[in-house]
Amino acid sequence: MIKLGLPILYEYDNLEDNFKLAKKLGLDFVEMNLNFGYCRKEMEEGKVKELLEKYNLEATLHFYDEADMGSYDEVVDAYLVLLNKYASLGHGYIKMMNFHNIPGPVVTISGVKNYIYAKEYDEYLKRIIKNFKKAEAIVNKFDIKMVIENVDGAKNADFLMENFIHLKDEGFKFTYDIGHDNMQNDSVLKLLEKTELKFDEFHFHDGNRKACHLALGEGTINLKYFKDLAIKNDAYVLLEVKSSEDLIKSVPFFKAL
Repeated sequence: MIKLGLPILYEYDNLEDNFKLAKKLGLDFVEMNLNFGYCRKEMEEGKVKELLEKYNLEATLHFYDEADMGSYDEVVDAYLVLLNKYASLGHGYIKMMNFHNIPGPVVTISGVKNYIYAKEYDEYLKRIIKNFKKAEAIVNKFDIKMVIENVDGAKNADFLMENFIHLKDEGFKFTYDIGHDNMQNDSVLKLLEKTELKFDEFHFHDGNRKACHLALGEGTINLKYFKDLAIKNDAYVLLEVKSSEDLIKSVPFFKAL
């Protein structure tokens, strides 16, 4: 049975306001995010578990958006220190940790983005598999699942889809962000025609090929198809619209699909 949640919001300055909204909307969980200072602060102060119990909610955690697990050891080691810190703080209440599968450094030539990792793919692939295994070992130590999410904004980065195939073969699980995929001309959807991926989480927002993170019903995505896919995967579903106004619109829309 799917669980439905919301992301912590830019318009708020504390976790409790997010939890109140989730409770008001009848949701099951909140996805916290380490890019938000108030999330880090309240985890460090030990406030979160008590608040979750107060509102009868679960929590997942989004790791730093910009964390590049395919980078060099000195860079990744610093992120792993942070990962260990916050996974430890989240022990007992964080159910799942989400990481981005990002394209890394870019060289723009005549207006076209070229990706250094594509040029050095074999070495890069060894690094990203090694480092995601290190990350997974850390979060699993604290009884947290790890999932890897597709991103947008990387139109020519076909190697990111190759990553999913290799990471699947290594036993990793994934987050399917359907709005990101809409911006990427359905790259993951096309990949699913060739290989099976297990999605433990879905990020749901509408899109129209030009913009995403729209309230549900304001774009052109076949949301019913993806809801059925989420049900098939028995997944957490994050309604990843970014304002309380859009969430208030999107929750009943999702439930009516």
